[in-house]
Amino acid sequence: MTSSELSPWLIALMTVLLVILVDRVWHIPDRFNPVTLYRLMVLNLATRVLPDQTAPTSQHYISGTLGIIVLLVPMLVVVAIIISAMEFKQVVDGLILFGCVGFYNIRKQYKAVVYCLSKQKKLLARERVSHLVARQTDRLSDIGIAKAAIESYLLRFLQQFIGVLFWFLLAGPIAALGYRLLLEFRWQWHRQRPGFERFSIPAYYLTQVLIWPGYVIGTMLLMLVTSPLKGVAAWRNARQKDLTSTVLAMFGGSMNIILGGPNIYNDRTVRHQRVGGANQVRFSDLTYVLRAINRATWLGMILLTLVMITSWQITK
Repeated sequence: MTSSELSPWLIALMTVLLVILVDRVWHIPDRFNPVTLYRLMVLNLATRVLPDQTAPTSQHYISGTLGIIVLLVPMLVVVAIIISAMEFKQVVDGLILFGCVGFYNIRKQYKAVVYCLSKQKKLLARERVSHLVARQTDRLSDIGIAKAAIESYLLRFLQQFIGVLFWFLLAGPIAALGYRLLLEFRWQWHRQRPGFERFSIPAYYLTQVLIWPGYVIGTMLLMLVTSPLKGVAAWRNARQKDLTSTVLAMFGGSMNIILGGPNIYNDRTVRHQRVGGANQVRFSDLTYVLRAINRATWLGMILLTLVMITSWQITK
């Protein structure tokens, strides 16, 4: 069976598996990554279209929505035209997926936080973790730094890694690209940033709808490689049942660590319920979390490989 005879589903599975492997060992440098340029465009657009705080709430919603449309739709149209004109479409699909996943950098930043804490360099650890979170980090304790790193690494794994792969397999490279670029609006127009409380609402709720498949799939993988019964028990005991709290409760319970709690944004405390297990986060938990997410990644690859082999046998 030649590559031209392979079904699009098989090609997509092979592309995903190859991208996961390459992302483990290499990444596109930020200065050459188009996603980095797009991130800067999102930030620059906000400075131009963000309404004054005295403006009506409806104007903030409209500006936030139009900002997404103006910056996202033309980009997707251009990329779709380029893909349709390419002879080796599968190669372009793979490059798009690789650029969208980009989890190597997140893993590298997380490991940098772990290294700084291991050397008791608290100030440097705070600076490193600030690249992963939107919260204020200059007053975080060692436990606070570790907890912030764990929560951010977990959510990035679900949103940026599992979510992108899911939408690529479900709807192709344009869907994966659109989803990944929408995440930049969610992150850069964070709703806890001063002045962005209403402006960020369209991006937040749009991505909130799109991230749940990645949350469900990723959390299931994590439960399978940790302690699922403890995770479910922690979820049942959690007083907050929103999507993020559910994920933190289940993962924290499976790892027997406490996650959640108050966060500080621009000298303003936002209180969340503490969820998860019974123990405070320790330094060693940073390594255990890294290993758990690695195991979930390998489990996902094994399952995708089994699906690919089964599909190939059926279509053979």
